[in-house]
Amino acid sequence: MVTKTLNYFPVATKDLKVNTILDFDIFIQTSSNIILFRKQNLPFTENTLHNLASNKVKTLFISEDDRDKVDNYHQTLQNNNSTNISSEGFSAPFDNPENVEKYYKTYFNYYPIEKENLLPGSRINFNICKQSNIDVEPYIGPGNKNGLSDVVPENIHESNFPIVIHNGDIPLYKEYIKNIASEHLQLSKNIPDFQYNIIRENSKFVIRDILEDPKNQDNTHQASELVETLFNTIMDNKNNFNRLLKITTHDYYTYTHSLNVCSLSIGLGASINLKDSELIELGLGALLHDIGKCSVDPRILNKPGILTAEEFKDVQCHVTASKGLLGQRISKNSLSTILQHHEKMSGSGYPYNLAGDQIHLFGRIGAIVDFYDALTTKRPYKKAYTPFEAFQLLSEVKEDYDQSLIKRFIVMLGNQVKA
Repeated sequence: MVTKTLNYFPVATKDLKVNTILDFDIFIQTSSNIILFRKQNLPFTENTLHNLASNKVKTLFISEDDRDKVDNYHQTLQNNNSTNISSEGFSAPFDNPENVEKYYKTYFNYYPIEKENLLPGSRINFNICKQSNIDVEPYIGPGNKNGLSDVVPENIHESNFPIVIHNGDIPLYKEYIKNIASEHLQLSKNIPDFQYNIIRENSKFVIRDILEDPKNQDNTHQASELVETLFNTIMDNKNNFNRLLKITTHDYYTYTHSLNVCSLSIGLGASINLKDSELIELGLGALLHDIGKCSVDPRILNKPGILTAEEFKDVQCHVTASKGLLGQRISKNSLSTILQHHEKMSGSGYPYNLAGDQIHLFGRIGAIVDFYDALTTKRPYKKAYTPFEAFQLLSEVKEDYDQSLIKRFIVMLGNQVKA
């Protein structure tokens, strides 16, 4: 055994950054040998890290022939100001417990809204705050409290900071959206994409209601109606429905992610000529793909850091929890998207370790779209990938995702960019 390790040197898993491409082979040590674990030029994903941790692997081995590549890799991380991650998965500023609590207070008590949905010069009867990773600060609101104005600034659409409202003000905001939506024919002439903004915002309301009460049959009916609305919008604008997806660079929220995955899945399904009825089934499964997350501890689900191995196991349970929540209320095809969107062509996914053709077409589509949207969405502990960076990463994962679907997906999104 000793002689076999002479050609390798150890590297701690904590010294490899999640979602980076490793241009060197990585090996693991068994009881009697050192074996290849992952080939070069593949991404070191969060799932890879958790698989290693669940098997209590903290040290990997690299061939001495690749030592220069490893040195260059670490130098690149250092040049990019890579931050240190604690054993609990937190990096600055969340290595400070007070900042973590501030983050949770903001996340659980405030609702993100889009500036494009506010009409410059209009009056509002709810308070709007600027949001940072950790906290919020008053921006505009009624009654000139704290010197604030209740008039939406003329330059609101040019501002470069995210805005939120308190959860208690959501009914007032819904009424505001309803009022301006009733005038959309006039407004759409002056505000580009206004109709899409309203569809997107109303979609988020519906998804939020579904996730808060998943067993309510009325909410399931609302989900079906929403999918039909999104389906009709996308089919009427096959090469320009990206206007539904402006939220992809905002902070991650389960309901905005669900809207993105639904829209992109329908778009990808349409590009491979699925029937209308199949697209509706695919869309419903994609919309509800994360419904089981309502059974996961919200502090784990929305953690501003990388999950520990135990936390990742808890999150994995959301897939099978979905089946119990939905019962017989959706078709088997729709359920395939929900139960299989974390399966991988290589058989290394979860929860059933399905491989290749064992994975339903809807599951393969859901897996690609879910991964892409997660990459291109900002998280407190990582920046959002650009579409090009996400394409590059997807193309590198040849073993895990359906490559023919990835090619169609890239072409479809490329057409959206050109439109």
